[in-house]
Amino acid sequence: MSYGTKTVQLHKKLRLDKRKGSNNWYARLTLDNGKREIRTTGTEDLEAAKEAAFKFYYETTARVANKLPASTRKFKAVAELAIQRMHDAASAGAGKQAYKDYEQALNKWLIPYFGKTDVAKIDLAMLTAFDAWRSSEMGRTPAQSTINNHNAAMERVLDEAELHGWITKSMRPTLLNKGVASTSRGSFTVEEYEAIALRLRTWHSETNDKKAQATRKVLRNYVLFLANTGIRHGTEALTLRWRNVEWTTIPNEPKPFLKINVYGKTKDRAPIARDRVETFLDRQRKLNTAL
Repeated sequence: MSYGTKTVQLHKKLRLDKRKGSNNWYARLTLDNGKREIRTTGTEDLEAAKEAAFKFYYETTARVANKLPASTRKFKAVAELAIQRMHDAASAGAGKQAYKDYEQALNKWLIPYFGKTDVAKIDLAMLTAFDAWRSSEMGRTPAQSTINNHNAAMERVLDEAELHGWITKSMRPTLLNKGVASTSRGSFTVEEYEAIALRLRTWHSETNDKKAQATRKVLRNYVLFLANTGIRHGTEALTLRWRNVEWTTIPNEPKPFLKINVYGKTKDRAPIARDRVETFLDRQRKLNTAL
């Protein structure tokens, strides 16, 4: 922050400064640990600024005396720092797929509700009220997996606040999860799978659009690949490259197996593909003359 236009010393640890480009006075307090806390007084009147500065001084010293953070920040500001940290991690190659879900949860649910609240004031009562508001907005009780995702996003914000000294570890609230237990998604029967596989064989020939034909050929390989590897559509499949596919051997098994190295929402895994997947991958390879 650039100072220099005018300074008024109020106390050995408290002063008023005029900032370049602003007519208002800024109170600058030096804590015992040498750290400085700065707050605008919101006024250019010197006497009013002195009164605001001393109020800032007594409030801050009282917080420190009670082992509370000297200052705090609004939830939205801290959440934006947490989002930026996740972006930086992703840019450095250390990000997680789940970060996108955390960012979505913050922007859609947590920031709209907690945005203007001091992060240090979020407690069990506020979390309980948020839980009721979220259920009302959704029109149902959210699933446990949804709440786990929101809680993980909240933890990122609390981590950021604690890192900057805006909350202490003892101030962190216990996050709730009273969601509905998730149930497994339905699966295709053998008959349904065979019907889909058979239909996909000729689907590409039912259009004269060259682009649509090519897309349908790729879709056929994609569907069969997913069905015979157990790889998840979306998070896992969208990050796959040819280098993620490799032959591997298993002790006491002379025949090699196809291993698919995938990165999920939280961890790596390497499912073993069924034998027929080699055919699907080779057919996909032939669609690209560069391969």
